[in-house]
Amino acid sequence: IFAKYPLTCLHVTHSLGLVKVGEICLFVFAIKIGSTVGPIYLDFYTIDKMLQAKFRETQVDKADIKQFTKDLNGQMERNGFHDRTVDDLMVIKREGTLIIVELDYEERKNFAGNLDMVMHFKKNYSAEKPDGYIE
Repeated sequence: IFAKYPLTCLHVTHSLGLVKVGEICLFVFAIKIGSTVGPIYLDFYTIDKMLQAKFRETQVDKADIKQFTKDLNGQMERNGFHDRTVDDLMVIKREGTLIIVELDYEERKNFAGNLDMVMHFKKNYSAEKPDGYIE
């Protein structure tokens, strides 16, 4: 395949001095960061979109808190959140006639050795502001 196409392996271009060791290390470091934080941010994005859709439903504020929580737990289960529940991630309360969801949680993932990465997510939702807002 190397004779047919002008391809060279990374170790060959490194041996020729075309790719420096620092560039390889930086690339590996960036891949490690992306593979550690990427899935966590994807989970937050999924929860965010799930809550936005829930608050765009008509009559959402007329729902009972228990039924609202049960519906959200069902949506989380369908979206692959088997190890967490609504109670782990958010507080659902009623202020007057509005249902307010306070999403507030952090994720801790091991990065390397004894070094952990901590990501904190905090956002509030209501029918008045279905896209969420940060207080």
